[in-house]
Amino acid sequence: MRDQLRPVLAAVLALAFPGLGHLVLRRWGRALLWHVTVVGGGVALLTLYDIDPGGSAASPFETAAALPTEVALPVALLTVLSSIDAFVVGRADVAERKRVDATAEAVRRRAASADDDGGAVASPVGELTGDDGEAARVECPSCGKETDAELDFCHWCTEPLPWADAE
Repeated sequence: MRDQLRPVLAAVLALAFPGLGHLVLRRWGRALLWHVTVVGGGVALLTLYDIDPGGSAASPFETAAALPTEVALPVALLTVLSSIDAFVVGRADVAERKRVDATAEAVRRRAASADDDGGAVASPVGELTGDDGEAARVECPSCGKETDAELDFCHWCTEPLPWADAE
């Protein structure tokens, strides 16, 4: 449940303050990039249109309402894009975490079934074969692509597989 709310929280915080939603997701570079883009774009537009936002003693909301459309619209658009990016990145993090958990659970189940059979195998999935006698294939926890279960590393991303340390 908490994982499902994290992308929404990141999107709302990114709307409130540019870059804050990415900070919640622990994406430091993206947070800095979005903050600099939105604030820097706003300052550049204010300079371009020769507007002095600090000239009046009004509240920040009155000052924002007094900005011309040529300044307010691009800043609002950048803020909304930052919020959408925070939501998408949050959803991708949740999906990756679920995929890694599912792969780890599958490896754990296969290791337990290999232990129940009494046979000692080099890897938890070493003796699994498909219908046609080929080696079983599992998802890599790092990249999510299907890889050969007999290998100790993913042949796509070259990351070691969880059972490589068991030997």
